[in-house]
Amino acid sequence: MRAAALVAAAGCGFGAVHIVAGTPAVLALAAGLAVLGLLAARARIPAPLSPSRPAGHRTLDDEPDELREYPSYRRVREAVSWAPVSARHYDTVTRPLLVRLLSAALAERHGVDLHREPARARELVGEDVWPLVDPGRPGSGDSFAPGPDLAALRIVVNRLEELWPND
Repeated sequence: MRAAALVAAAGCGFGAVHIVAGTPAVLALAAGLAVLGLLAARARIPAPLSPSRPAGHRTLDDEPDELREYPSYRRVREAVSWAPVSARHYDTVTRPLLVRLLSAALAERHGVDLHREPARARELVGEDVWPLVDPGRPGSGDSFAPGPDLAALRIVVNRLEELWPND
């Protein structure tokens, strides 16, 4: 009923404007009302949401602004923080990244080539961490299975820090 009354009032208003000012004024009034209608509709639409994470998802470091100027470090942090969400993500994004970092650390600090000397690399990395960074491990195709939890990933990152040169 309210909408019908609004339409009737608008019709009367357009008729009055047409009688007093002519067709160009009716067109100008219609354009103005259309703009006001669009602005009113836009005001009712909620603001866009910030990128969300899955429910209950935590990151290793909840201070994203600190790495704004360092996209490579931010990429590592994001890869690690999203790893628990999906085994497939871990195996296709996070593990290859960790393997590259681990390979560099082992080569620089210990002179060990991760791909040519996997037994020696496994010994240096440790039996607890090796299954998570084993470059020969087949990847998961399951996007719904969870990846390693943050506690396990924290152990991997800490071991990587221990193996990296400190000069």
